[in-house]
This record gives sequence, C-alpha cells and structure tokens, in this order.
Amino acid sequence: MLTWSSLTRKSKSIPPLSGDRSSSLQVMRKLCPGNPNINHFTLPLKKLEIPYISAIAMETAEKLIQTLQSLNSFPIRCNPWPEFLTDTKASFSIAHNKDLIFLKYHVQEKYLIANEGYNGNIHNDSCVEFFVAFDGDKGYYNLEFNCLGFSKIGYGKDRSERVLLPLEIVKKLRSHSRISSNLMDDRDGFEWEILLIIPKQTFIYHQIKSFGEIKARGNFYKCGDGLPQPHFLSWNMINSENPDFHQRESFGELAFK
Repeated sequence: MLTWSSLTRKSKSIPPLSGDRSSSLQVMRKLCPGNPNINHFTLPLKKLEIPYISAIAMETAEKLIQTLQSLNSFPIRCNPWPEFLTDTKASFSIAHNKDLIFLKYHVQEKYLIANEGYNGNIHNDSCVEFFVAFDGDKGYYNLEFNCLGFSKIGYGKDRSERVLLPLEIVKKLRSHSRISSNLMDDRDGFEWEILLIIPKQTFIYHQIKSFGEIKARGNFYKCGDGLPQPHFLSWNMINSENPDFHQRESFGELAFK
C-alpha cells in the first residue's frame, strides 16, 4: 500500500450552480442519467446482484483486479445536491467468494488528498464509501476508504448513533491501490483505483457464516468533503435537503448470489 501522507494538485474550481432546488430538476436528470423518473428528487431504488467468484480468480491481486474488471461496472453518478457540481467520475465492481467481499472502485478527479490513519475523518480525503445493512436490520455499517486504503468503519441506526469498530477489526481489511496523474481526458487531474478485500468477520454485529444467498441493502458513494472542489456522488439517488449519506431509505437492494 502506498504511504504518502498527503498529495494534492491545484486547478480551477467549478462554481456552484445557482437557483433553487425546484429549478434544478433538469440538472438532476443530467447528473443521474438513466433515471428519467425524477420527481421531487425521489428515484426508484436500484437492485444489484453480487456474483460469486472462485478461488482461482484470487491467486494474486492482479488476477483479482482483472476478474473484477471483467464483471459489470456500475457508475456512481447521481448528484443529489447539484449545487456541488463536479466533473469527478467514479464507478465500482463488486463480487464475493462466500467469505470475502471484493470491491473495486475506479475514480477520475481533479484533486487528490489523503492522510494516514484509521477511523478518522476519511470523508475529507479523496474518498469512496460503501454502506450496507443485513437481514432487514435497522442498523447499518458505513465503510469509508481514502485512495491510500486507510479506512473508517462504523455501525448504528443513523448518523448520530454510530459506534466505531475496533481498530483490530478495521485493520484486517486488505487493499491494493494505484494512482496516476495527468490522465483525466488530457486535463490536469488524477486517476486512481482501489481494490478492497472485506472479510465477513468485519461485520461484527452479525453472525455471517457465508455471503452466499444473503439479501442486503446498501449504497455506494464518492466524496471529498475537504477537497478544493467538494462533491457528494452516489450510486442510488438520495432524497435529503443537505449532503448526508446516512439515509438508509436510499439503500438499494443487494443480492449475493
């Protein structure tokens, strides 16, 4: 894993959109394409099947990355708060082998900031996130990762009732990241990807014997609260007045095969 403590590059910021939320519906349709039924900022919840992959695909990190790249990639392109307009692009691929979740993000963005440390303010860095709830539980896990693989994991019923997982659990997650500069459509910026390997033991409030055939709900995010160009993107649309990923009602359906 890379060990840079901080990395940033400056470029011109995009000004925020003007106008009230009702006048932004057309913008919303553009920022969350493929979802024509935007009405009062509420969209149908998405459904996602998470495929099983065999041990052969996990011999090396490179082989695992290649396997995930051969699967469907899902864009994280909904922008629930269009006043934070951004040209950041993000997508993810996900699979499991019954004992582990394999989650790969691919990101292009103008700025890159990352700090070392676990269970800190990861959302202020160049950050990707995965929120998941199992078995109809009202509680859910928030898993947050910066581009270097440092993570924060919590559990609770809402934003205000979060309990951070013990560091010995958080540090058991494995990651593999790559970062390149000047590769964003020939403009200044960064392109990075991160592979995350999440063991079933991470979810300490649930006795998960196998991910096979499990039903869950969740959402996937890209953010950077502390970047010069803050942004808040999601896989499934969020209905909230202000930026807040802790909206369980926005979780889509996840079916582990």
